[in-house]
Amino acid sequence: MDVMQKVVRLSSKELEYLKGARFLSDSLLQSLKTVADGDAYSLYVSRTVAEDFRSAFMNRVAVAGFGPDYEPNSEGRMLEELIDRFYLW
Repeated sequence: MDVMQKVVRLSSKELEYLKGARFLSDSLLQSLKTVADGDAYSLYVSRTVAEDFRSAFMNRVAVAGFGPDYEPNSEGRMLEELIDRFYLW
């Protein structure tokens, strides 16, 4: 059982992006329960949930994260940042 949780800090822009992300499963969308923390939001996630988010982000960046020149586009840059931030252990 995975009960240890860590905090991932999200900007309001990142949180809105994730809430509208159609590529996230229903269970991941339901886990987006955050606590406002100044100008950011704190999301408490278990290792398993963090890994599920990272997997979804990696799949999405492969599909939509690069422009025609194979450089990361704005969505790709955000996803790469989220991939790094959700790496907790």
